[in-house]
Amino acid sequence: MTYYGKLPIVLLAELAAGREDSNNCRIARYLLGRLDRLGEVSVEKLAAECFVSKATVSRFCRDIGLEDFSELRDLLRQTERTFTLYGEGLPPREQGLCFCERVQNSLTLAATTIDYAALVRLSEEIRKASRVACFGLLKAETAAISLQSDLVMLGINAVTKVAFREQADFLGSAGPEDVVVIFSYTGIYFDYGLPREALRNRRVWLVTGCPDICERFEAKGLPTERLLTFQSEQDFVSHPYQLMLAASLIGQRVGAYMGTDQRDILR
Repeated sequence: MTYYGKLPIVLLAELAAGREDSNNCRIARYLLGRLDRLGEVSVEKLAAECFVSKATVSRFCRDIGLEDFSELRDLLRQTERTFTLYGEGLPPREQGLCFCERVQNSLTLAATTIDYAALVRLSEEIRKASRVACFGLLKAETAAISLQSDLVMLGINAVTKVAFREQADFLGSAGPEDVVVIFSYTGIYFDYGLPREALRNRRVWLVTGCPDICERFEAKGLPTERLLTFQSEQDFVSHPYQLMLAASLIGQRVGAYMGTDQRDILR
């Protein structure tokens, strides 16, 4: 599977979390609309095109989790758009059925291979935690929001943050009483510059379909006991549906431990 670059992640997160009329959203929207046409953009050109000052551009870079404009410029050189089309050439109905069949197959694969023993341990930690945070980037954040919603309906203090910088800030300050659940389809969540040291001493769980995540963690000296894994083809069509399923299964298990009848909540 082709990975998303860091730049689309931080820009889309800023658009989702920021005010529509803010300078940061204006700059993010401008950059996203021209990723393949910017070339060697300068801070002066970007400021002029977005009707802001150079100082505002520099502040924007820091706000979205980058070191400075030089990092933004480097990322612009590396960034490509990624999208996979399924059922090309088919009529709309056949294309939809083709896509849905592949999604259904991916859900069955995840449901039959998810590490239920790890799911039980995670659910027990969530039930006893004073605060739970659910994070993901781009599509994976939909799974985080889904789990947050389920936990809040169960009476559990759960939060999520859409903005890249806010996730990084939370991970940097989370205490031992917090449980953090990170959804990362490809397992590369921390490769975007987020604080990896959070994995060592805090109750941080990674939910992923990455086939070799245990080997990766062991090679980096990271603990593997808080990995919740499932098998995945690691293709475009499976994402984020497999993560959404995992999020729902976590919520269901927590609800079962609490003796909650979901039908009463849904009335």
